[in-house]
Amino acid sequence: MTKATQPLFPPHQITASMNESIGNTTVVEAIARNHSLLRDHFFDSLLDLDHYIQLLEGIRAVTGNPALQAELETRWENEDIELGEAIKTLLHHVRYACLYLELGSDAEAQKNRARAWAFTNYASVMVGEIIEKSAAILNAMKVDDRSNQNSINAQGRNKSTLLVKEEAARLLKDRRPEDGWPTKVKAVSDLEDPLAEFIEKNKIPTLQISNIEKWLTVWLREDELVKQAWENSKRVKIR
Repeated sequence: MTKATQPLFPPHQITASMNESIGNTTVVEAIARNHSLLRDHFFDSLLDLDHYIQLLEGIRAVTGNPALQAELETRWENEDIELGEAIKTLLHHVRYACLYLELGSDAEAQKNRARAWAFTNYASVMVGEIIEKSAAILNAMKVDDRSNQNSINAQGRNKSTLLVKEEAARLLKDRRPEDGWPTKVKAVSDLEDPLAEFIEKNKIPTLQISNIEKWLTVWLREDELVKQAWENSKRVKIR
């Protein structure tokens, strides 16, 4: 029986330390933490840091002047940004979160602690929602990327398979016995080696050489290209 590892500190001490850490957080530290979260979860992931810097410069230029702030907000509302709808909507919330953080910072500089915490707390709630929505957007983008990559891979596989089908059709014609192929079994048997050589030479991974008999038999029966080549090269029965 494995002996349980004893914690370095008793639970009550860990709890007290956590309470102390949270309770002693300053407005400046809270604002900095929120800015860091916005950079990490939105600007780094979905936009760019240049946009973040420009946004803060624009906000700081109007802080303390409600008239200029109102003009800035109006520009935000009327601005036409070439972004996806989800990111554009989220950017709207990010801008206001940054605005409230800067208003909180300005209030703190003026020693108006209650007002500073009010703006910071309001922005913190917004930042939490922004993080969740950013994660949802990133997950959706990853799903789209996987879907696109799967489509590209499928196109590559189809192209490779088509090359082999075209080679099979050519071989049916070029290696056709003088009086035509007597049976599909004979055709498959004679085409196995040259098709295997073709697949190896062209490094086609989508078809297994060991299964040539299986998939070539299916193509002779069902594939439009190979079936037509078979019909044109098989032995004609004289009645």
